[in-house]
Amino acid sequence: MSPTDIILLSHNRLDYLAATVDALFERTPEPFRLTIVDNASRPDVRNWLAANRDRIHRVIALPENEHVPAFQYGIDATTSDPYVVSDPDVEVPQLQPSWLARLHGLLERHPDYGLVGVAFAGQELPDAEIVDANVGTWFQMIRRDALREPYVKDSRTCAAVREAGYLVGWTPTVVARNLGGGDPERYPGHIAAKNEVVARRVERGEFSPYPFYHRELERMARPPTLSEVARAAPAVAEIRAADVPPASSLELTWTAPAVAAVLRDARALVALSVRLPLADGAAGAVVLVEPPDTALLDEAFRVAAKLVVLEARLAAVGGRLADELAPPGWEATERPGPGSIPLELARYGDELPALSGRERFTTLEHLDDWLRFFAAGAFGTTVTRLFVFRRVEPLAVPERVESADDVEWWQPEPRVPPSPLPSFRARARALLERARR
Repeated sequence: MSPTDIILLSHNRLDYLAATVDALFERTPEPFRLTIVDNASRPDVRNWLAANRDRIHRVIALPENEHVPAFQYGIDATTSDPYVVSDPDVEVPQLQPSWLARLHGLLERHPDYGLVGVAFAGQELPDAEIVDANVGTWFQMIRRDALREPYVKDSRTCAAVREAGYLVGWTPTVVARNLGGGDPERYPGHIAAKNEVVARRVERGEFSPYPFYHRELERMARPPTLSEVARAAPAVAEIRAADVPPASSLELTWTAPAVAAVLRDARALVALSVRLPLADGAAGAVVLVEPPDTALLDEAFRVAAKLVVLEARLAAVGGRLADELAPPGWEATERPGPGSIPLELARYGDELPALSGRERFTTLEHLDDWLRFFAAGAFGTTVTRLFVFRRVEPLAVPERVESADDVEWWQPEPRVPPSPLPSFRARARALLERARR
C-alpha cells in the first residue's frame, strides 16, 4: 500500500499539535507521510518541529501566518491520491480497521464522493456510512481531481468539490476527539483573532457568511487594552492571592471598569446607588475603583464574603490609615496603587500601530504575563493607594456573584463589532458573479 499524505496546519497550541501527532503514530498502522505547514508559530512549536523531524516527512515553515489558505502549500508539496488535511487539534481514535483504512474504504465503495471527513465526539451519529453534509478540517480525505482550486476554507472546499461533480460528507464510523473544544477558555486570543479574520474576509466577499462566526464574535470578549490591564493588575493580584474566583468578583467603579474588562467572568457596576442591589456575602471579592469618598465602603464590606480592595486617592479617604477604615472582623493593609510610569507606558502602548492589529489579542492570549508585568509596576509614584481588607473569618465564597435578574451589569463595548450578514439578494448576486468567473 502506498503511503497516504497527511497535511496538518499548525499555529501555536503545542499541546494540541503534539497530542494529534502522537495519536496519528499510535493509531495508524498503514503507511503515511506527515507534512506539517507551520503558520509562523511561537518558538516552542518551531523547536518541537525541529526535534521531531524523524517523524515528520516534510516541515513547511512559513515566515507569516497565512491562516487556512496555507494548507495549499502542503497539498502542492504532496503526491498521494487521495490525501488528508486536518487541523492540529483532532485526535484520531483507536479502531480496527484503522481510521485511515476506513476512509480509504469509503472512497473506494463510494466513487461519487470526492471528500469524506470524520465525525466528532458529541455529534449525533446516525446509522449510516456517510452523512451528506459539509465537513470541517477534521481529517478530510480528498481526491486530487475533486478539488480543482486552492484550499481557502473548509466550507468553500466542500462547495468546490460539489462543483467538480462529487458529493461531500462525513462518516459516523470514525469519531475523533476535538482537542480544540476548550479554545475559548484556554486560547481566547487564538479564537478571537481567527474569528476577526473570518469576519473581515466575509466583508470582502471572500467567504460565504456563516452565522456561526458572527455568534462567536458577539460572544467573544474583546481584548482588554494595555491601560485596562495596567489599572487592574494590582487588584487582580489581590483577588488571586485570596483565591477568589473571577466569577465571584465584583467591581464598583466611578471610572471605566478595568477589573471586569480584564477578567471576563467578573461583574461590574458603574451607575451606583447608596445601597447595592445584592445580598450579604453575595460576592467573594469587591473592588472599589477611585470612589469620590467612602460612602459605599460599608456596602462593600457587607457584600464581600472574603475580600475588599479599595483603590483610592488619599483625599477620598480623608488621609485615614487602613486599620481606621476597616470594620470589626476585618484585617487591613495598605499597598501602592498602579504606578504612574507603568500607566503612562500602557497608554502609549495602546497607541502603537502594532497593537491596532492582531497583536492586541496578546492581552487575551498572554493575559497572565501582562498582569504580572503591570502588577510588578505598583511602585514609585502612584496616584492611588490600594487598601486591602480580608475577613478574619471568611464567609462561604459563592461560585459567582449572586444577584437578582434585573441588575444592570456593565457590558464592554466590542472593539470589533460583527458585520451584519448580507441580504439574501446580495448573497445570490455574489454567487452569480463567482459562477461567471
